[in-house]
Amino acid sequence: MRFWSECKIDILPNWFKEEPLFFISLYIFPVNIEKIKPSTVIYDINNIEIWEIINDEKTRHRFIGIENIPDFSKKAIVLMEDKNFYKNSGIDFSAIIRAVINNFKTDEKIEWASTISTQVIRNNYWLNAKRWYIRKLWEFYIALALNKKYNKAEILEFYLNNIYYWYLNYWIESASKYHFDKSVVNLTKAEQIAILILPKNPSKYDPYRNISNFKIRFKKITNYLYQNKLITKDELNSILSEKLTFNENHKNKLPYVVDFLAHPLAPSLLRMGENIEKISTTIDYNLTQKIDDLAKNVISWLAWKDVWDYWIIITSRKNNDLKVMIWGIDYYEENGQVNSTTALRQVGSTIKPFTYLLSFKDLWYKPETKILDLPIQYKTFDWNSYSPKNYSLDYKWEVSLAEALSQSINIPAVKLTNEIWLNRLYNFLKKLKISSIDKKAEYYWLALTLWVSEMSLYELLQWYSIFANEWNLCNINSLKEEEQNIISPPSGTLFEKERWNSNCENIIEKEYIDMVIEILTNRYFKLKWFPINSSLDFANREVFVKTGTSRNFRDNWSVGFTENYMIWVWVWNKDWTYMKWVSWATWAGEIFRKIVEELEPINYDLNKRKIIFEENNEKKFLEIISPLNESVYKIDLTKPEEINKIKLDFTSNIDYDEIKWFKNNQQVNSDFINLKEWFFEIKVILYKNWKIVWERISRIDIEG
Repeated sequence: MRFWSECKIDILPNWFKEEPLFFISLYIFPVNIEKIKPSTVIYDINNIEIWEIINDEKTRHRFIGIENIPDFSKKAIVLMEDKNFYKNSGIDFSAIIRAVINNFKTDEKIEWASTISTQVIRNNYWLNAKRWYIRKLWEFYIALALNKKYNKAEILEFYLNNIYYWYLNYWIESASKYHFDKSVVNLTKAEQIAILILPKNPSKYDPYRNISNFKIRFKKITNYLYQNKLITKDELNSILSEKLTFNENHKNKLPYVVDFLAHPLAPSLLRMGENIEKISTTIDYNLTQKIDDLAKNVISWLAWKDVWDYWIIITSRKNNDLKVMIWGIDYYEENGQVNSTTALRQVGSTIKPFTYLLSFKDLWYKPETKILDLPIQYKTFDWNSYSPKNYSLDYKWEVSLAEALSQSINIPAVKLTNEIWLNRLYNFLKKLKISSIDKKAEYYWLALTLWVSEMSLYELLQWYSIFANEWNLCNINSLKEEEQNIISPPSGTLFEKERWNSNCENIIEKEYIDMVIEILTNRYFKLKWFPINSSLDFANREVFVKTGTSRNFRDNWSVGFTENYMIWVWVWNKDWTYMKWVSWATWAGEIFRKIVEELEPINYDLNKRKIIFEENNEKKFLEIISPLNESVYKIDLTKPEEINKIKLDFTSNIDYDEIKWFKNNQQVNSDFINLKEWFFEIKVILYKNWKIVWERISRIDIEG
């Protein structure tokens, strides 16, 4: 808050403000007041504060009207600073006489007869300037002008909202929020006194670092208020005995969300260069905390797999509002400020549903259409050979398109890309406004369907909105609707201006979308790939889910949607360390399942679900998912033996009553095996009624 003359004195040279001409100008032009900029406070969907943006990193400002400031605070500050405030006209003549006498007795200028009005003047014009008599006369004169134009309530409001309460807090409301994490209207009398004693000497009475000085000052002021009959004897004892609990946690809530609001992908008020007092977002703070706690519990359970970091985005299917954004375990740790939800990463098989979508549309294929999963080789534009390989390093022979997509088999996806023509897939992805596609189609070649390039988790979630929102590509909203109307979306992104108002755009016919949804939702069909009771087998909820894992075991993700939410979970270690024993349903899949169970109630009747591709449901399979066939593991000889181990795991739809594991033809009686040999063979055998019904072998190598 600053004072201005109506002739805009602030544009005058500094020397003019220090000279008598300034005094004359105030005589001619009455003093006027203009508020300084407030802090920008960001709230979640339920009006919970999640961040305060400090002006120029120097001042915290939260205005509160005099009518909302507790009467006790107003009476206490008047008693402490200017007893005759309501009687004087800005100058206390009795105080002046007392100050002159006391200063005459000593060489030091120890008293200046300040009133609340003169302190308002000094705080706004020459806060840190050296005191001298001529300047004091100016203070007196301007104080008279101040009292002539404003009433006492307004002047007291100016004062309480402008004095310094330590730690960048300049308004009483800011101080209350900082020191006690609540509004001044909710402070106890003891807490109000604790706030009001700070301006006298903030560093000396710092309640965090100079607690002894603070307690002495607190007791002195409380007794002073009692002596002047502002509080009773009982109140005095109660205030002195009250335990003051100062807020120790001054970190903002959900800092990664606020960082995101300034990101080019998000339409944001923070990039407008305007000062806005309040920004309301679509984020749900309580839900974010709940999901974060849930994910941390899962991560702690997965620690033996060297899984440490996770990123989660959740949006509402109803209105595409961003509800949850989590991009790391601790924002304030080293590298914690890296927003991995907008960072570029390889997303691999998450592109495959779009390839199958085009095969249904352009080639008139059906989910039951057969395709061969066998080795194949192509020539690139520069005549190099390209041989796609499946993640499992084996071949399924003849499979339906539904099986190929559900099991995320690479070779059929590459074949389909070749059949529908590379440029069709390339142009379709460009139509989705994917900024990560910044090279020509020839650069990606047929591996485009396996996504050899990089993109962001946030951007990819928007792609999947065409499945969740019935063939419409929809923007993700991060601000409440009433605030979207006053901003302009950044150009060159999904939020381009011509599509901003409509929010969603029709991309492709619904009938083709429905085919992909059926494949990745129908539990009976997914059981071929996600075993019964696995992390992504939802027996009593309808869930669309697509998984993926990078070949180097550094990334693992699950993306999909439920009846009410779109969910994306990504697991990856920021220090680039490898994670162990990957499969399509581990890591991110575990977190994804917990989120679904938390968000969606059990309300789905499995018996009513449509069963498709019945001719394929009896196809038997047995796959070792840990360790994967022909995988290479690293062993650290410096670590104890129990650290270098692998968990044995498999998936199957075969009926059995006994299982046996063998390592190099020696039976294993544990769920884990230690890595000692440099090469070994793992075999799993299923038995039914004492007979072998199926077996599978996995061969792996060990590197030191």
